[in-house]
Amino acid sequence: RLQIGQPVNDLNWLRLRSWRETLAMVFDSPDRRDALNTVVQLDIDIEGNHPVQGLLLVSWIADRLGWNLNRSSGNESGLLTADFLREDGVKVDFNLTPLPIGNPSINPGQIIGLRMICKSKLRGGKQVCVILGAESGECMRLEAGGMASMELLEEMVPAQGTSVEDDVARLLGSCRGSTSPLLLSAVPIAIKLLKQFNERK
Repeated sequence: RLQIGQPVNDLNWLRLRSWRETLAMVFDSPDRRDALNTVVQLDIDIEGNHPVQGLLLVSWIADRLGWNLNRSSGNESGLLTADFLREDGVKVDFNLTPLPIGNPSINPGQIIGLRMICKSKLRGGKQVCVILGAESGECMRLEAGGMASMELLEEMVPAQGTSVEDDVARLLGSCRGSTSPLLLSAVPIAIKLLKQFNERK
């Protein structure tokens, strides 16, 4: 539909707005911006086995930072792994992990956590770990695994508690009959990820 120029919008994309804005604000400071060129690992946790939000978020990040998808694979439990190549040829490891949630949200596949690890090769360069979480428990879970030597930046992302009807109304009020340019750029990457994932499951 995008290829024939038909306007496309997506509720999952709409629900990612607070995650995209929070991540962008973390790197808004000039002294942190360079860390975006040194990302080596990205982990996204989602509720259950509905991967669309996770795929769209990593695809938006990859598009904005100029990463190229190298390969992706998955398994029956819904875990998706991939690696991207940065513009300087360095590999970025990506994991999309479905987690069982006792009290799930009304929107399947809602993102609950993100961890981005940035490591500079320069002597004395910054080692930064950015953690975004929908709740403090998720932040604590993502802190595990040798983050003590890094600069740790944590932010909470406001929970999306709106109904589907409210989301549709917000979408119709903001789309103006056109596709978001950011969504347009992210979708081809998400499709490639999902295609490889399905082929190698």
